[in-house]
Amino acid sequence: MFSHVNLLVGESRGAIAAVAVTSIACGFAEAATLAIIAQVAASLVNGAKHVHAQIGPLVVNAEVRTLIWIGLGLTVVRLLLQWPLSVLPSRIAADVQAGLRSRLFRSFTDASWDSQSRDREGRLQEIMTSQAGQASNGAQQATSLVIASCTFVILMASAIALSPLAALAVFVIAVGMFFILRPLRSLGVRRSRLLSQAQVEYAVGVAEANRLAEETQVFGVMEAQYDRVQGLIGVCRDRLFSTQLVARLVPNLYQSLIYLVVVVALGVLEATGGGHVGSLGAVVLLLLRASQNGQLVQASYQGLQQSMPFIERVVGADLKYAASSVDYGERALTRVDTVAFESVSFSYNPGRPVLSEITFAVDAGEAIGIVGPSGAGKSTLVAILLQLRTPSAGRYLVNGNDVQQFAREDWHRLVAYVPQEPRLLHASVAANIRFFRDMDDEAVERAARLARIHDDIMTWPNGYDTQVGPRADAVSGGQQQRLCLARALAARPQVLVLDEPTSALDPHSESLIQESLTALKSELTLFTIAHRMSTLDMCTRVMVILDGRLVAFDTKAVLQEENPYYRSASLLAAGTSGGLLLDEA
Repeated sequence: MFSHVNLLVGESRGAIAAVAVTSIACGFAEAATLAIIAQVAASLVNGAKHVHAQIGPLVVNAEVRTLIWIGLGLTVVRLLLQWPLSVLPSRIAADVQAGLRSRLFRSFTDASWDSQSRDREGRLQEIMTSQAGQASNGAQQATSLVIASCTFVILMASAIALSPLAALAVFVIAVGMFFILRPLRSLGVRRSRLLSQAQVEYAVGVAEANRLAEETQVFGVMEAQYDRVQGLIGVCRDRLFSTQLVARLVPNLYQSLIYLVVVVALGVLEATGGGHVGSLGAVVLLLLRASQNGQLVQASYQGLQQSMPFIERVVGADLKYAASSVDYGERALTRVDTVAFESVSFSYNPGRPVLSEITFAVDAGEAIGIVGPSGAGKSTLVAILLQLRTPSAGRYLVNGNDVQQFAREDWHRLVAYVPQEPRLLHASVAANIRFFRDMDDEAVERAARLARIHDDIMTWPNGYDTQVGPRADAVSGGQQQRLCLARALAARPQVLVLDEPTSALDPHSESLIQESLTALKSELTLFTIAHRMSTLDMCTRVMVILDGRLVAFDTKAVLQEENPYYRSASLLAAGTSGGLLLDEA
């Protein structure tokens, strides 16, 4: 547990130390104040103006009024110390939460696409929000534990100075209760672990329901979807109830035993003959406050333990992402002259290859089509081209060198991608085209013109400042796809990979984009997954992928003569006006 706590608050050790020192000072001030209160109260009851008493090893000989002023000063000091004792724990909790989220998202950002793609939707959001929030609660509980422990120690030390036997009785009972309640604390940790998992499942279910909202409406399964999510809510409710029950039961039991502690302490005092009434009052007050801080120690320790499953889940996700980070080289890449695969194979699972022995070479300026039936391996090939996945065997070469030797920044500047399913930010048109990159308005407009979306944008209410998003009513599917094409073209890439860029466009828009891409062929190396024959019109050569193997790679004319799959697809397309889905050929 303590290794996780150290990792959690490691960057806040200085603040934790400051909290400990401040708590000790506050504890001394409180102990002295309680002793003075007891002595002054006893003197006032007896009508005395002067106090002469022995408090433990100290002999007090002072006017009551002087002691009142000293008590007032100590009270003010303790009051002032509450400011750092409030500010520091709050700052620690906020910094820990922000640090957890920052580290986690940094690790996710640097993780491989293979690791990112295996995450269920909604999982990262849940870990970064609710799980990180409850993990940071562990930091707050840790600081509370430090404060309560320091105060408990100081008050107990003061009580020992006044009455060793009574203080020893309190200490023994406090420690005994700590161990007696240990099984309940362990139960609380187990319940918290179940709650953590239930919250992740709930978040995943809600994210999935949101993504499938359209289909849910179309198929009329709203009630079934509601029941499914309601079931996840019910599990979370039950897990939260049991977790909160244990979290409250343990400190409440401890609190109920505080009175037993005080009664036992009084019994010890009575058995030892008592003493000066002021000293006795000080002992009782100190023991009562020590017992209350003992309860805070118990509650804070319980809360820290029940935060462990959330801390473990956040730290585990961070380590998982970090372990999958991709190492890029430092070699400069200023242009892409050739792209080649040498006997490249890839498997998602051992013994089940998706690609086998793929070998080809492409020169700058070529437009390459990639065809084949569904499941042939086309998308995997593109993922390797984009360095989203690393070959299981073989080599991926750019300009004759292993692609992983090149600097990451150079690679991302020279290579762009347009997915089949457009994905927009909920932001302005210009921000969607820029996509977090530093580029001026001229570059944005140039890209929009190349993607044949500029004229459409100018008809929208605010032009390039128009807000668009994944479900924006004003933007059609074809317009979203052209915005994504503009995004890809904005940085003037040298390699452009497209997953059927015209699948959602009307024939006129399709012809415009193909004209634009054809005009760019001299500046770009194009790789296009073609789902219909018309996409191949701009291609100089075509790859045919069947069962994970490159069975043919040549011009359309040669493939028409020599490749049965391509010839069959061409004949079928001729009877469907070019709209045949090549995946179904």
